[in-house]
Amino acid sequence: MVNGSNAALLAAKSIPGVPVADRRIGRDEPIFFIAEIGINHNQSLDMALKLIDAAANAGCSAAKFQTFRARDLYIEGRKAGTYRLMGKDIPIFDLHTGLEMPAEWIPKLQRHCEERGIVFFSTVVAQEGTDLLEKAGVPAYKISSYDCTNMPLIRTVAAKGKPIILSIGAATLGEAEETLGVIQDSKTPVALMQCIAKYPASYSSANLAVMDTLRSAFQIPVGFSDNGFADSASRIDTMRVPLAAAQAGADLFEIHITLDRTLPGADHGFATEPDELKTMVARMNEARAAYQSGQRVTIDAELWGSSVKRTLPEEQYVRNFAYKCLFSTRAVKAGDKLTPENVAVLRPGQYKRGLEPRFFELVIEKAVARKAIDAFEPITWDVIL
Repeated sequence: MVNGSNAALLAAKSIPGVPVADRRIGRDEPIFFIAEIGINHNQSLDMALKLIDAAANAGCSAAKFQTFRARDLYIEGRKAGTYRLMGKDIPIFDLHTGLEMPAEWIPKLQRHCEERGIVFFSTVVAQEGTDLLEKAGVPAYKISSYDCTNMPLIRTVAAKGKPIILSIGAATLGEAEETLGVIQDSKTPVALMQCIAKYPASYSSANLAVMDTLRSAFQIPVGFSDNGFADSASRIDTMRVPLAAAQAGADLFEIHITLDRTLPGADHGFATEPDELKTMVARMNEARAAYQSGQRVTIDAELWGSSVKRTLPEEQYVRNFAYKCLFSTRAVKAGDKLTPENVAVLRPGQYKRGLEPRFFELVIEKAVARKAIDAFEPITWDVIL
């Protein structure tokens, strides 16, 4: 066991909070609990509304969805391959096509959240979804770990001026710094979440100590995004990591929720059920009160882990698979200029990777294809130099 850091607690007092609707994320505030409904609605509006109810009944601050079209996530067709999740190989592009949230749901979900007294917001992955949510007047945006290096998207969302909640699973500290620099240059409020890009992850990878590193380095509210943890018997954790995160001073906490872990779908199997969620929130609130009062706490040493923010070995598969890079979106002839009409920032799945998103502005409208490029092929230096 290790002792919670009173020095970190004192340092956090000077960090400004981040406003989200009528709530605030910060040192002197309650934990901002995000119920990640995500894709667990299974394209059923009734299920989505019931999940909002579960979040509200448990005392969560917000219900979060994912606003995307499959074409804005992955390269199309068989090139994307399959994704191994919870022991199954899933055709990745088809899976996400079948889990898109209909745009007409947004006002209905937003209204239901308002009626239940919680905040509605969503993860965005592209311009189209960002514009839909901006039109709806959402109070904040979520950027997922997979887009935390996607500079074109970061700039698009930051320009809206709404608070951003950023997860950095599988990222390095340098990548987090680069992305936060872009957001903060726009004067946009931002909160950061330590996250493990593995579904579910091992307890030894939690590295809750990274939260102190992030808080000290960036002087912004910091929390934890829980993508599910499991023991050696594959039992999903619903208390050990969440409670330790609260004891370690998480200002915000995100967790996947489901009505039933046995439901079909990619994310149900590692999510938290309604009764578990209610108990979890209550226990974490107790731990938060103790943390804010300055009480000395002990934190599970296995969960505290390392304070070094880096890509973990168990995150490498997901990073290679889902961190976005540059791809052609249609056939490009030799001599043609690269433009937003023929190049996009997409996840490669099991295919080859292209240039990192930070190079998008460098090559678009400037670089020329030196040889023919088929649709959904990676844009690499050798095809444009």
